[in-house]
Amino acid sequence: MAENSARDRILADIRAALRTTPADKPPPPAAIARPSFSDNDRFRAFVQRLEAVAGTWEEVAKAADVPKAVAAYAAQHELEKQVAVAPALAHLDWDAAGLKIDTQAPAPARQLGLTEAVCAVAETGTLVLSSSADHPTTLNFLPEYHLVVMHKDSLVTHLEDAWQLMRQHHQVWPRTVNLVTGPSRTADVEQTIQLGAHGPRSLHVLIVA
Repeated sequence: MAENSARDRILADIRAALRTTPADKPPPPAAIARPSFSDNDRFRAFVQRLEAVAGTWEEVAKAADVPKAVAAYAAQHELEKQVAVAPALAHLDWDAAGLKIDTQAPAPARQLGLTEAVCAVAETGTLVLSSSADHPTTLNFLPEYHLVVMHKDSLVTHLEDAWQLMRQHHQVWPRTVNLVTGPSRTADVEQTIQLGAHGPRSLHVLIVA
């Protein structure tokens, strides 16, 4: 009887120690602070953040203007006139722009590669690129100069919005999703930023209005 009483007393103490009151409960997690932008501010935020990581950009009125913009970029940087182009963009009139295209991935021998973004994130200046037969991942990393077509109406505010948009675009999730924020860089050597260490050393975004 005495033994049972001792056990009961110990168990009662344990229960009392474990007993919680509303004041003991942890507070609910704080809401994640995220910036908000108006439509105009969203675009301005994206290009500012893109420029902050050494990316460049220009606007074109329509997708049909992309070949001419690519030709102008190639001439400005004295690049070859043969461009590694994602098959999804092969239907554009490249002959009229004086360019030859190569849609066979991988294309390590090409100086300039052109791909298309699913969307872009204003909060970070990030491009979201998904892989498929029409958008080979190798084109995002092998050419020295990476040009990306991004449609202005696909600009989202936060990365979470990008995942939601991806789910709308893809019935089957792509094997690879690349998030590209500026040209490839490293500071491994003497803490000095070097562009192009692990991928393209130049990133230029063609924003289709």
